[in-house]
Amino acid sequence: MNFLFLLILFIIIAYLIKKWANGPLNPIKKDLTGKLIIVTGSSDGIGLETAKDLLKSNATVIFACRNKTKTEAIIKSFPENLRKNAIFIPLDLESFKSIESFVKEIKSKYPKIDILINNAGMGAINISKTEDGFMNVYQVNYLGNALLTLLLFDHFKEKESKIINVASRAYKRSSLVYGDSKYLNNYDLMFKHYSSMRIKHQFYSDTKLLLVYFTKYLAQFAEDKYPYLKVVCLHPGVIFTNIFKLNNLLLKIFFYGIIRNIFYLFTKDVIHGAQTTLFLSYSDNKDLVNGAYYNVLSIEKYNNKAKDEKLQNEMVNETLNILKNRYKELEYFPLNK
Repeated sequence: MNFLFLLILFIIIAYLIKKWANGPLNPIKKDLTGKLIIVTGSSDGIGLETAKDLLKSNATVIFACRNKTKTEAIIKSFPENLRKNAIFIPLDLESFKSIESFVKEIKSKYPKIDILINNAGMGAINISKTEDGFMNVYQVNYLGNALLTLLLFDHFKEKESKIINVASRAYKRSSLVYGDSKYLNNYDLMFKHYSSMRIKHQFYSDTKLLLVYFTKYLAQFAEDKYPYLKVVCLHPGVIFTNIFKLNNLLLKIFFYGIIRNIFYLFTKDVIHGAQTTLFLSYSDNKDLVNGAYYNVLSIEKYNNKAKDEKLQNEMVNETLNILKNRYKELEYFPLNK
């Protein structure tokens, strides 16, 4: 009897913990017929849940993913009413050529973009060098997003246009300081710097702070030339997804067999992890604050490092220098040092 009581008590407590961890659902829904929405990394995790919800609201959703077989199989599994508005266009953020091809196809087929959701990202576990000469985590989480967004910037032509960057609360643990911009365009320096750090995964936090800085920069950019465009970023919550891919068999056994079960209760599921992204997607532009950071369906104040304009300007200007040297046609404005 005591065992049964304890079991029931445990189940109730576990349910309440999970309900608390998941948080609220997005309360806003609207018909999105005629809207074109790009969701990067939409073949898995919160990106997939975001894309499915938007499809249910009659939006045309571009699945911008690198794995053709996987993404097409997912789209094929949808019911016909969703499948007809789901379109796969390959995009690999580890490749500037892939980003260029993606942008070219979008602009040739569609007259405008309503929402760009930069959702794709990766954890700092399996680090390698991209074909463009950058560390893959840095390029996927930040530099590739910056290039994609700038190349598409002139294609946002509706008053309800939005750019939504999926950042992370991890940005608050960033180690970036003045002078660190020297790493952004030098693979060897960057690799040496992060390999020597005691906490290697600090790299992930730094890429997310860079994305926060770029969000604020784009919002400032838009205020003058694109007043109908809102640019925001968000923390989706702590979610167990495939962002941290493990190659080591022993690590897989330990992580998936033990740690995952512990994490499950205290993390969001992918459906709840998509809710802040969906809240921003469905919200009217007049209700959003340009350049703001959202968490659990509301604005959360930036920490002091995110508000450091001097550090932001240093990082963003170096990013612009990297990209403008390769893409003369990019529209941008430099920030004061």
